[in-house]
Amino acid sequence: MQHRNFTACLALLCALMLPPAADANPPAADAEAVAEKMLTALGGRANWAHVRNTVHDAQQFRVDAPVEVRGVITMDFEHPRFRIDTTAPGLTLARVVVGAPDHAKDWRLTRDGQIAEVPAATRAEDLRWYASHVYRTLARIAKRDPAITLSLHADGRLQVNEAGKRIAWYRLNAAGEPFAYGAHDDEKGSLSGPWRYEKDGIRHPVWTSNADGTFRAAINALRVNVPLDEAIFARPARPAN
Repeated sequence: MQHRNFTACLALLCALMLPPAADANPPAADAEAVAEKMLTALGGRANWAHVRNTVHDAQQFRVDAPVEVRGVITMDFEHPRFRIDTTAPGLTLARVVVGAPDHAKDWRLTRDGQIAEVPAATRAEDLRWYASHVYRTLARIAKRDPAITLSLHADGRLQVNEAGKRIAWYRLNAAGEPFAYGAHDDEKGSLSGPWRYEKDGIRHPVWTSNADGTFRAAINALRVNVPLDEAIFARPARPAN
């Protein structure tokens, strides 16, 4: 009997000496603190909360021809609509996607200069991209959008969740800057260089790259809170050519 009591006491003592198990779902307060550190590193919560739209102009480098193009993305943070213009010598493309219920306003300019419909699969993929867009999500975090919640992954990533699902994640360095970010169920994500490009109080990475380097981009210019006239998104009356 004494032996069994000693064994039980020893087991209890060992259990008390073990470090506590890692919390698979860290408290929201921890995630909020990480988010605050990130926003501070990127220009401050107030500045990001003020962002309603951006016009992002970047030089893109790809594996497939054309290997260098200019991409300009006009994105409305408050309504699901955006325009993507892609140009290179001999190439002019454009695409406008608008969320429900205004899908009829979608259009694209094709390689042969024709104005055409946006395929349903492309629209769905584009709207999924919009829902998790890296900079728009930062603005939503800054505004404390009630539709999203924050959590920490077991590996320390800051996660952004909506409707019970993860829509974005950020992996931060010691200073609070994201050096990698991803969306939805993508575990590889993209990489970002120093967030040293400053515009209207917010900071933006000087370069980004996908995980394997087959797509890279360097920022040319950034405009913030520009007047978004309906003409920017309007379907052209006739083919471009």
